[in-house]
Amino acid sequence: MRRTKSFFFFLLLSFYAVAQSSTNLNEKDYLLRYKKAVQLYADQKYAEARDLLLPLTNTKYNNSVAPYVHYYYALSAFKLNKYAEARNMLRQLSERFSDWKKTDEATYLSANIAFAENKPDEALQYLNRISSKSFRQEIENMEYTYLSKIKELSRLKQLYQKSPNNPILAQLIVDNIQKSKVVSREDLELSDQLTNQFNLGEDNTSIKPKKNKSKENDDAINVAVLLPFRLFEFDPNRPNRANQYVYDMYVGMKLAQEKLASEQITVNLYAFDVEREAKPVSDLVNDRAFEKVDLIIGPLYPEVNKIANSFAKSNDIIQVHPLSNNRQLVNNDKIAFLASPSYETQAAKAIEYMVNENSARSVSIYYGNTRKDSTFAYIYRDKALEKGLNVFAIKKYIKADDIDVKRKPDHIFIAGSDPTFGQKIISALDKKKVNAPIIAASSAFDFESSSLNVFNRDLYLIQLDYIDREKEEVKNFRSTYINSQNIAPSYYGYWGYDMMLFYGRMLKSGKNRLRNNLDSIEYTQGYTLDGFDYTNRSHENQIVPIIKYQDGKFIEVAR
Repeated sequence: MRRTKSFFFFLLLSFYAVAQSSTNLNEKDYLLRYKKAVQLYADQKYAEARDLLLPLTNTKYNNSVAPYVHYYYALSAFKLNKYAEARNMLRQLSERFSDWKKTDEATYLSANIAFAENKPDEALQYLNRISSKSFRQEIENMEYTYLSKIKELSRLKQLYQKSPNNPILAQLIVDNIQKSKVVSREDLELSDQLTNQFNLGEDNTSIKPKKNKSKENDDAINVAVLLPFRLFEFDPNRPNRANQYVYDMYVGMKLAQEKLASEQITVNLYAFDVEREAKPVSDLVNDRAFEKVDLIIGPLYPEVNKIANSFAKSNDIIQVHPLSNNRQLVNNDKIAFLASPSYETQAAKAIEYMVNENSARSVSIYYGNTRKDSTFAYIYRDKALEKGLNVFAIKKYIKADDIDVKRKPDHIFIAGSDPTFGQKIISALDKKKVNAPIIAASSAFDFESSSLNVFNRDLYLIQLDYIDREKEEVKNFRSTYINSQNIAPSYYGYWGYDMMLFYGRMLKSGKNRLRNNLDSIEYTQGYTLDGFDYTNRSHENQIVPIIKYQDGKFIEVAR
């Protein structure tokens, strides 16, 4: 049951979905009790976990966590060799939650129970129902573990007649025949037939179980996701949580995991609820099992990042910062990467575009109230000076009189996080009759409620979250996401998908080849967004989408 370990981490996140709570529920206590039971299971206290979960399986509880409670109860019972009890709970799970999105997990457990009860026919029937490609290796491992215990050739043949497309049974039959001292002509013909049909042979090891290998030789890529899921703040009445982006991003990663499996790249995703507190992260990295991680995504906060980064450096683990634009996080660090471009790269690319397209030789800069706004503004100033541009003004904008009218710049840069900020400055520029091309952070504009007249001018936007809705990859992913979650993906769903897909592909050939893979080319094909560019030994993604409103729609003019 190696799969149980990875599913445990997913279950900790299972209640991110919107719960359909009943009036009898105290949702917070229900979730706290559930999480305590999960921890007991992780500590191998199966009886205690089962006892804690039993009241939560009552039919009066009909929320989004309830199916996971049933599953975990069955899993605990299975660990205690209470097979009938586990089977009954899985039957109840199927009857009450027939549309549960993790039905394959329950089916996999049902197969394990059947094998444990020496019912291989039934077990194979269960496994044949599993459609997800991500289970392929786990299924083959389970089949080999149990079916290889069957020594009677006649019994193997009976099973094969019912599952004629099963390569594990085929190999076991061939092995049995070849090891027999007395072999009939009929058996020899069967051996030849199966060998040809399934491309088997003496050196064939494709069906042998992939045991837990050493860290250096394990083909699977182990990914630890350290993000602020804030499990204890779960509220079924607040589907639009402040950290909804975290859950959206993780769903994208899970879908990328399935896509990678179809490309013969095995990724194990382990999710951890990591916020600002240092102790839980210290305890996590001190767990010897954590050393098997190949890639860490996150964390987001500085103090816990110091702990994670120190651990990553000491253990040669790749670390990716999924959302940060702070170049300092990867300076002088061979194993750390920014998935997004830094402010320095954004500024350099924007200035390069304005110089090439608008022959800009000067700039005036205006920024908003936040620290990010001023940071971006002064980095833009520094890059402009490096490029040889004159900086006429750099000001925190509060009112229209802050607009410099003494000298007319060749272009204007706006750094703002408030979505009303950009329109305020444009109104002030119009009032002061300052007419110059503008390039701005897209976060300074409200795309939903702003008049299109705001954008219908010589205005360029640095929009890292640009999505080309006509792109085939976008259409396909959107359809897959909706089928999985019953809701359209946010930008973070696309971003989590692309990021996991990219790093899974880059690490396919091992961590030692990562740098060579990154340096080889820009990777812009096969992703929903603009892709990734880490060429020239870069430790940050150098792709910076710049868009403009033109002919009634936003188009990408540079990246």
